Amino acid sequence: MLKKIFFMFLSATILLLSQDNSLQANEKPRLVMDRVLLFSIKILEKSFQSENAFIRSASARAAGESEYPGLIPFLKKAEKDSYHTTRLFALQGIKKISLDEARKMSIRMSQDLNVWNRGAAIAMLGELGDGSSGNLIRPHLKSPYRTVRYAAAGALFNLGDESQLDVLLDGLKGGNSIDRYQAIGYLGRLNDAKVTHYLEDLLNGDEDEIIFYSLKAIGKQADKGILPRLLSLTRHDNSSLRYQSVLTLGELRGALGLEALRSLCSDKDAMVRLSAAVSLARRGIDECRTVFLEMIKDPDYGIRSTTARILGELDIPNREQLFEIALMDKNIRVRTSATRAVGMMGGAKAFPLLLKTLKDSQEVVRTYAAGNIIKLMNQ
Repeated sequence: MLKKIFFMFLSATILLLSQDNSLQANEKPRLVMDRVLLFSIKILEKSFQSENAFIRSASARAAGESEYPGLIPFLKKAEKDSYHTTRLFALQGIKKISLDEARKMSIRMSQDLNVWNRGAAIAMLGELGDGSSGNLIRPHLKSPYRTVRYAAAGALFNLGDESQLDVLLDGLKGGNSIDRYQAIGYLGRLNDAKVTHYLEDLLNGDEDEIIFYSLKAIGKQADKGILPRLLSLTRHDNSSLRYQSVLTLGELRGALGLEALRSLCSDKDAMVRLSAAVSLARRGIDECRTVFLEMIKDPDYGIRSTTARILGELDIPNREQLFEIALMDKNIRVRTSATRAVGMMGGAKAFPLLLKTLKDSQEVVRTYAAGNIIKLMNQ
């Protein structure tokens, strides 16, 4: 471990020597690391000054991913940004650093001009709040916007008022698929076994979009009772339903569905093959690993980006080599996904990979690299 840390220090010194002439090669490791931290924070600050709203939002998300308490003031500034996504990322990010600050921000943002931000803030109040939070949330049940009403109902349910479940269940009965998806999404976020069967019932419908949304909402709440329906959906003509059912199948335990997962590693659709490989890896099955190498080189940049992102949570052999490929990809989305995934992976092996991305030609990639370097240095 000491050798790994030494090489981390050495890599940092080499990087900074190329960009900061005042840094001396014989500086003490602690000073070198302090310089790297300061350098990374400056990258975030510079990105936040960009006229490009996409870059500013990336700086807010990267600051949250850093999990560094020293960036709480930064996120409070991002909370006031003119771009709604920057404000949303500030809210989501501060929760990773300070639950107390997240509660305060969620109270403020429950009045945000953007209804999606308002809904996210209200939902967070339900997750982080106490008995007094109900008084702040309840008025939002009368909002003219579905997402705000559903967020309020879900938040109150999380605070113990189970009567509000009816608000979400009523949302399943009418409106277009997008409106119903909002209710489905909030039901899934309740993470309560008592409501899972309502989502499972939706799998028996004939609307592909609703089935897809329901599968996503069920997620880790899947149990063996829906195995027959999941197996049926893995043979559906709609490839989106196939890959989402495969991911849900991967959440089951033991040997349930393993034969189907193995066979789907050779499905005609790339996303289905990737989902099968991911599901097997999550089960600890050392099969279909070649799929990851194939997908990280797939002609479709969306497939490459998704593969890079998912690698962050999968502890598989040679993951660093796959990241090396993704970090050199010609597409910015792939490199961005890979950079964030490397930070998710963490550990000494992540450090040199992230240092290289600080020299990426695109500011957004450098921004995410900086945030995740800060995270590694403070673990």
